[in-house]
Amino acid sequence: MNLLKTFESRVGDAFGAAPQGYTQPFSFKKLAKRATREMENETFEIDGINTAPALYTILVSAADDAAMRPLYAQLTAEIVAFVEAQAQTKGYVFVGKPLARFMIDPSLKSGRFAVFAENVDANTLARLRAEEDAFLSSSIGLGGAANQLSPTPEPAPEPKRPARGRAARRERNARRGVQPAPMPAPAPAPVQPAVPQDPEPITRDSIDGLMHEEFAPSVEPIADASAGLNVIPTDFVHPEDVPARPAPEPAAEEVPVTQRRNVPLVNPQRNATVAQAQEPDAATCLLINHQTGRTYTGIAPTTMIGRERTPHGIVLHDPNVSRHHAELSYDGRQWHITDLNSTNGTMVNDAEVSSCTLADGDLITLGLVNLEFRENHA
Repeated sequence: MNLLKTFESRVGDAFGAAPQGYTQPFSFKKLAKRATREMENETFEIDGINTAPALYTILVSAADDAAMRPLYAQLTAEIVAFVEAQAQTKGYVFVGKPLARFMIDPSLKSGRFAVFAENVDANTLARLRAEEDAFLSSSIGLGGAANQLSPTPEPAPEPKRPARGRAARRERNARRGVQPAPMPAPAPAPVQPAVPQDPEPITRDSIDGLMHEEFAPSVEPIADASAGLNVIPTDFVHPEDVPARPAPEPAAEEVPVTQRRNVPLVNPQRNATVAQAQEPDAATCLLINHQTGRTYTGIAPTTMIGRERTPHGIVLHDPNVSRHHAELSYDGRQWHITDLNSTNGTMVNDAEVSSCTLADGDLITLGLVNLEFRENHA
C-alpha cells in the first residue's frame, strides 16, 4: 500500500509542477492497480525463474495524449519505478529494465485508458526503448505546456532581403519622387490599400519563435499522429478505469462489457480438453509462443486469432495485434492461415501473407508475437 501512495504522490507532484493548473486526465492510482494486475497475469516461469513482463503500453485518447505529452518522461519513469518495486516484493525478475510507453487509441474518449503488459525478448525491448527515446526527444517543445516547462530562446531575426519585383519598383519611384497612381476605393469608406511586401523566408526556427511569442497561449496542443502508429483501435477498457463523472453520451462498444476483459488461460491444456469434449472429432493444432512458452490450441473448422475474445478463439495481449487479426482453418487435410485485413499484417516465416498453407515448424508473426505452428497428430 505504501508503494501505491508513494506512486500517487510522485505523479501528483509531476502534474502540480506543471504550469496553468495542470490536472490528471484520469486516475493514475487505477492505472497503477491495472499495471499490477497485468504484471501478475503475464508473469511466467522461464527456466525455473518467475519472469515478469518488461513492456507496459498505456493506450490513451488523442486529447489526453496532447495534454500529457510534456510530462511523458516523468510519468513513464514513475510507472517503471512502481512496477520494479512491485516485482521486487514478489521476487520477480525482468529480461531488462522495464519500459513504459503511452500510445494513442483513436477509439478512446478523454479520461479512459487501457494497459497492456507484454513479455518480449531483450533485443526487442532494446529496440522499442530506442524508438521511445527518439519519440520523446522529438516531442520536446510541442504545444501545450511543453514550451512553458522547457522554454527555448527566441531565434535571432534574419537579415531582411532587398525588395524585388513590384516592391522594388515602388522603392525606386519613392526615391525619384514618383507617386503611384491612386487606387479606387472598393467600399464607400475610402481605405488606404496596404502595400504588399515580399514574404520573409520561412524557417522552422521562425515558426517556432512565432508560435512561442504570439500564439502559444491560444493554440491547442496538437496531437502527434506518429504516436498512434502501430496502435490498433480497441474497446478494451475496464469499467473501473472510467472516472466517476457524467458523460454526455455513452461510449459505443461493439462487445458487451462482460466480454471485453482478455483473461489469459491459466491452463491451456485444460482448455483444449474442454474444447475437444465439446467437439470430440474436431482436428486440432498447436501454436507455441516463443516469448512466453505458452501453448494455444486451434480447433477445426476455424479458429479466430486476435486481441478480442471469441468462442474457441486465441487471445493475444499485444496492442499491435488487431481485434480480429487472422483465422486458422482446416480443410480436412491441411491447416491454413488467412489474414483478416489486419493493420500490421500477418507473416509466415518472415514473409507477409494474405493466406497460405501451414506446415509443422512454420513461424507465424502477429504484431510482436511469434507463434510456432504444430499440427496435433494425437
